[in-house]
Amino acid sequence: MKDLFTEHELAVLRLLAQGRTQVEIAKALRIRPETVGRLLNRARILLRARTLPHAVARGYETGLLSPPAHNHGAGQGEHRSSGPGGPDRGRKPVG
Repeated sequence: MKDLFTEHELAVLRLLAQGRTQVEIAKALRIRPETVGRLLNRARILLRARTLPHAVARGYETGLLSPPAHNHGAGQGEHRSSGPGGPDRGRKPVG
């Protein structure tokens, strides 16, 4: 199935799967947002998906997209404390 897609179509679908907006995808690939929309629409049609989220799901189902690799060492400190301005801001200490 991968041979039905252009590199640009695969690139926009991968970025969409990462949660990027069409404008963000356009900036990342240095193309117009309208071009991103056209590429995503063609990818959606090729995947026989009704919506773009369905296209992402179909991409994973068909093996066209692969889940991101989890790096267990990265980002560990992010969840230990929220720091200034984080989710605990304004809460009184317990105890």
